[in-house]
Amino acid sequence: MPVMPLTLDELRQRLPQVFNRGLGQLKKLPKLPLPRPGWPLGSTVVSGLSWRMVAAAALLGGIVHICATFAASFTATGQAYSLVAEKLPPNGMTVLPLQAPGRQILPFLPADMLYAVCRYDLREGPVVVRATVPDAGWALSVHTPEGSNLYVLPGQRQRRTEVSFLLKSTAPEVHAIPRREDTPETHVGSPTPEGLVILRAPLRGLAWAAEAEAVLQRATCAPLR
Repeated sequence: MPVMPLTLDELRQRLPQVFNRGLGQLKKLPKLPLPRPGWPLGSTVVSGLSWRMVAAAALLGGIVHICATFAASFTATGQAYSLVAEKLPPNGMTVLPLQAPGRQILPFLPADMLYAVCRYDLREGPVVVRATVPDAGWALSVHTPEGSNLYVLPGQRQRRTEVSFLLKSTAPEVHAIPRREDTPETHVGSPTPEGLVILRAPLRGLAWAAEAEAVLQRATCAPLR
């Protein structure tokens, strides 16, 4: 029997059905017999248990755990983005200082990395991103406020990569962009009007910090004029 993969949205839609089906199976199970005079309480409980009740309890516990996990992700959506968005100007690369206690833009960021971050805003039009990914350990990525990856380019050892792409909205009301000579050939669609472009550089030592920061400073994220 072939196994059909489920997307996250399909799984969320089917969870209520599975939950209701589990409750229906629980209602069909026989009830525990009431204790009679002279019966030990422990023997009454044990005699009323069956493998169906144990399996149903385990199934119900698993469903509750999955529902609680998804509910936690819904309530926490966008919190990290809101912390970053209020500190960054729109449509411009900002090179962050070296991460240190008390001045991290987000908690738990590795201290052995340097970052350049752009908070893009596509409400006024598409944005052009240009950057250099010079070596292994570097990475350029685009994220929605919910954390979904739209584009990831990891660096390769001893291979310098010049990146240039047009970040545009995929909303149906947005019209097609006319071709121009200065428009990048690569287009990246964003389902949300806002998000983050992150250029990450490994900090191999303080002697290489100035070189890595210079590459980050050359990265641009600007509206298409």
